[in-house]
Amino acid sequence: MAASWPLPVLIAATSAEHGLLVASMRSNRFPGSRVQHLSGFSLIECLVVNALALALLSMLLTTSAEMISAAQKAADRSEQALRARQVFDFLDSLVTAAQMPDTWTAGETTTAREIAQHIPMEPCRGFDTATRQSHWGGFAIVDFAKLPCLPGVETGTGLYFELVRPCPEECGEGSGYQIVSAQCHLRDGLTMEDRQWQVSWQKTMARPHQCLEGAFWGRVERVMLSHRSAEDSIEGVAVLRLQQIAQGTDATYRWLNPETMVLGIDEWQLSNLSRSPDLTGNEVLVETEHRRAVRVNMMVGPHRSQIPLPGLAIERLLLSDRFSARG
Repeated sequence: MAASWPLPVLIAATSAEHGLLVASMRSNRFPGSRVQHLSGFSLIECLVVNALALALLSMLLTTSAEMISAAQKAADRSEQALRARQVFDFLDSLVTAAQMPDTWTAGETTTAREIAQHIPMEPCRGFDTATRQSHWGGFAIVDFAKLPCLPGVETGTGLYFELVRPCPEECGEGSGYQIVSAQCHLRDGLTMEDRQWQVSWQKTMARPHQCLEGAFWGRVERVMLSHRSAEDSIEGVAVLRLQQIAQGTDATYRWLNPETMVLGIDEWQLSNLSRSPDLTGNEVLVETEHRRAVRVNMMVGPHRSQIPLPGLAIERLLLSDRFSARG
């Protein structure tokens, strides 16, 4: 009987340890309850964070829209400049071809009177094999009201070019108007003091069989540049148009209908220029009896642009220095 008394004490101790173990297990089982309470955000803090995020997003959207708009404007302006450069590069190529090739006239002596009197043949005048000239080619401003032979144009001014394409390098193939030295058509024993050139329609641009192997020959072309406003054009925008003579059908001289060359040319003004300011601002003589000068003023609109842009105004001076080089 005396040996059984420690049992209640042992049970009491075991119960105390069991309570501590249960408390520890409960604490380990729910560790996040206290952390959540300490790391949570209030409603006001969440609203402030959301407002700042929305403001930042709005700023990003606005900046992106401005960058897209600036990029679009730069692309549209670049497209305007590209169209203007294409037009003037084409004009420069026409001016270069609007003369007798230098290899054809090397060593010739031409008086100033002959040079000053030379002008391009009228656009409505066909080629006559009896017509012989020492010079072909050139460019000039023409009045459409005085040119009934041109279909599709009635009023205004145009820029007319008479071109000489040397064969076989640049004249291409097929029928057309061939220019050749009149010496090729002289009978044996006849000579001509000055070299004369004549034009006739031929079915092929091959070397003329009656000429010597080293003789020059080529193709003569005529082109006309005209402008049509947005109100008058079928495209709904102002256009620059190109018109040529028929060279691949028969010997009948006629002009073809104009074709659209460049869209969005809002303005197109031509003027003969005698004097122009130099880099120092002084007036200098530009057009002389040996040289022709035409000023081209062009306004290139923002064709198909989604952003309002002003027109791009460009001026170019077309000079024919071929006369002075041979004078």
